[in-house]
Amino acid sequence: MSTTDRVEDLPGSIRQDLADWLLTLADNKRVLGLRYGEWCVGAPELEADVTISAMAQYELGHARLLRGVLGDLPEDPRDGARRTEPSTWRSLPALDRPAPTWTELVVINALVDNLLTVNLQAAAQGGIKVLSQRLRKVVSEEHFHSLHAEAWFERLLSGPDTIVERLQRATDAVWPQCIAWFGPDGVDNSLDRLAAGGVLDAGAAELRSRFLAKTVPLFQGAVRIPVEQSDGAWKMIAEIDWDGWSEASRRHGSPDFDQASFAMITGAHARAMGVHD
Repeated sequence: MSTTDRVEDLPGSIRQDLADWLLTLADNKRVLGLRYGEWCVGAPELEADVTISAMAQYELGHARLLRGVLGDLPEDPRDGARRTEPSTWRSLPALDRPAPTWTELVVINALVDNLLTVNLQAAAQGGIKVLSQRLRKVVSEEHFHSLHAEAWFERLLSGPDTIVERLQRATDAVWPQCIAWFGPDGVDNSLDRLAAGGVLDAGAAELRSRFLAKTVPLFQGAVRIPVEQSDGAWKMIAEIDWDGWSEASRRHGSPDFDQASFAMITGAHARAMGVHD
């Protein structure tokens, strides 16, 4: 794996892949943080209120850090349209709307949060020094988020059947989105190009394997997911429909934010009061 001190020293094609990857991560981090924030006074208990508030602040801080690295690249895809066009944002469909109940939020914590962490870990262990150095603290903070997901999944799985059924429905909705992030097998993939360029320490297939290893045990066999174990590793046994999937945004279609969510995500409500990000 090649190493370099600065992202500016990477070849232009790799910088473009990196810019797309950074923006997609930053957008997901920002919207995830805001979705967590919506539950700061609505969690099932006071301690959970405090915890989810802290997680929201971490995610928003991570988004800002990623945007800072992105700003060093001439290939930065952001433009003024992001203030008015939801289609220019790249967060996963699971974040398009507020989580309707705490159960859905726990599934987002378990799947989307861990998905982003697997990507960040790969860059923290990659060969771009400025990127890996900035991301090591982010990855260490994410460990706390994983513990939160584990604890709440265990609690909810021991709850009544209605809660377990709700966990199943939420997982059925979010799981394919997270698996689709890694892209189809057997095609040119920007995650593989980033690995070849030394930005990530592994390509798409290995990153997907790490995500499965991190998340499948959470379900404890009580929530059904389309995987099987082979040679000590988890393997997918269901096909993803790739029609409409974008490599740049790593999702199907464009975000479908409601008006209030988009104003919050873009900071329009804050700018109306003279506050700027």
